[in-house]
Amino acid sequence: MRTIVSAAAIGFALALAACSQGEQDKAQAEANQAASTVKENAVEVGNEMEVNLDKAGEELKEITSDPEVKEAAGKAREALGEMGSAIKDAADEDTPADGAAAQKK
Repeated sequence: MRTIVSAAAIGFALALAACSQGEQDKAQAEANQAASTVKENAVEVGNEMEVNLDKAGEELKEITSDPEVKEAAGKAREALGEMGSAIKDAADEDTPADGAAAQKK
């Protein structure tokens, strides 16, 4: 945001160099008003984000403390553990190709 304001200020400064004092004053007032509006809007957006993030945090707390969610998470954890064990067991078993290689030795 500072870059935008700086660029605008430089642009105004260059434009003002070719203007009368009255035009310069008017342009400066417009630039000040624009900067003030940007600041007000940024504060408003920040406040809205804070409110929404607080609300999202509260909703997340509610979800994670829900007994049904905890039960589902436990079941998912258990299923993933069983799947991992099955994959490990399958990897430890001899395949037909492994058995043929062992017989040739």
